[in-house]
Amino acid sequence: MRIPRSCHILALCLLASCSPRPLYVQEHQAQQYKIGREAPSDSSLKAMLQPYKRGVDTQMRVIIGRTDIPLTKAQPESTLGNFLADAMLVAGQRIDPEVVAAIGNYGGIRLPYIAPGPITRGKVYELMPFDNMLIIIEIPGAVLQQFCDAIAARKGWPLSGISFIIKDKKAVDIHIAGAALNPGLVYKIAVNDYNARGGDNCDFLQRLKKQTTTVFLRDAMMDYIAALELEGRPLHPVLQNRIGYAE
Repeated sequence: MRIPRSCHILALCLLASCSPRPLYVQEHQAQQYKIGREAPSDSSLKAMLQPYKRGVDTQMRVIIGRTDIPLTKAQPESTLGNFLADAMLVAGQRIDPEVVAAIGNYGGIRLPYIAPGPITRGKVYELMPFDNMLIIIEIPGAVLQQFCDAIAARKGWPLSGISFIIKDKKAVDIHIAGAALNPGLVYKIAVNDYNARGGDNCDFLQRLKKQTTTVFLRDAMMDYIAALELEGRPLHPVLQNRIGYAE
């Protein structure tokens, strides 16, 4: 049986009419809803979430190590900052032994203080709540000078493997892995993905060669604490004049 040509045309028209058409937002109205302690709780929603909350709470209460000193956040250098940067450096060198230093951003540390005693997984999540990843970036010496100048202008960030003096809001006497900064060398530095993408006005890092990793910064910090615990040692970062002010 031969199907008439008109039927073919009709079928094509029907198929065309059934094809999905893109939808566009014609109008948008934003409204802010504030949630406070005075808002009534939804018992059914609370009951639904309870098993998940119980599981999360169990994981967050796990003790991964301990500190025998108070850990504080301050500038130009602090024990919390040194802990973060040291953990980043160890994680970076585990991936690439040629990594010589690590730089963390001061604003990424979200707790001002951790008391001496046990450190739980949940406490590290409070300290570093964002899903920032470790990035290994190849930084020419001249650009690293620019990076250190930017850090000096911001009164100091967490550093490991790097030291310098702040003078007139600039970085002077910069040393990398114990040696004076060489503008002609390229250094492998562990940073976070936020800064590597240009965050905190670090646009000068955007075009540089990078190696992405799957390591979350908070996981690097937990691994660092756990490794010390295995050795029977507490977390004990000390101030080492990694950044100081000119006299």
